[in-house]
Amino acid sequence: MMIDLIPYDASTMEYTHYDNISGMCMTRDQYFACFAGGAEFPTKAPALAKLAARMIKTGFVKHREFESCFEMGNGGAVMALLVDMALEDDELRDWWNLGDYHIGEFDKVKQRFYPSSAA
Repeated sequence: MMIDLIPYDASTMEYTHYDNISGMCMTRDQYFACFAGGAEFPTKAPALAKLAARMIKTGFVKHREFESCFEMGNGGAVMALLVDMALEDDELRDWWNLGDYHIGEFDKVKQRFYPSSAA
């Protein structure tokens, strides 16, 4: 899925995978082409949740844009939608678990929205 990754250079602030994919990264332009999907960053919870899910599924969650998905005044709604998506999408849940250091452990996050469910 990764496109033309290049060696990471901290001086240019390129975007890295949470595992740093052996020191490889995307350029800023590639990152925005892959995730932003246009000039406008979404503001509605469903679009933000879809964007966050796409970032999780590729491991690119260490960046400001991922955090921005939860800072549009509707972060709780975005996270609730993301949890629901992960409950139905094993691949999303698997990637979430791989990046839980940056996202939060799925079972603990799920408990915030489904407190009566078993962990």
